[in-house]
Amino acid sequence: MKKKINETLAELMAGILVIGVLIQLAELLIAAVYPEFAGSRFSFALGLWIGIVTALGLAVHMYRSIDRALDMQPGDAESYMRKTYLFRTVAILVIAGIVHFFKLGYVMAAFLGMLCLKFGAFLQPLMHKLWKKFQKK
Repeated sequence: MKKKINETLAELMAGILVIGVLIQLAELLIAAVYPEFAGSRFSFALGLWIGIVTALGLAVHMYRSIDRALDMQPGDAESYMRKTYLFRTVAILVIAGIVHFFKLGYVMAAFLGMLCLKFGAFLQPLMHKLWKKFQKK
């Protein structure tokens, strides 16, 4: 098991957190401008951050899965990646079910937090540039 975090994974995780903070700020702004849409800010925030933590876990799992699959034979790697994809899909559904069943927050906010994994992937090239810029200083 590697002790040092991969640079790309760190950039992806930073992107997930940046997007999460931007979504939270947008929700606060919308709630301030339109108080009738505010609902329960705590429920939205809790659902969102449960989703973001899930997205961070999914990113780490995906990184480890790809790392392991690269050391396998092509047929075994394909089968292994399908299993790990299925595991991540089930994990998303289980987390959403837990949020709904225990009323921990808004389920759609949790899904939005989990989508930060996708948004973070689009943001990764920008995070890479910023990462390199701050490393030079």
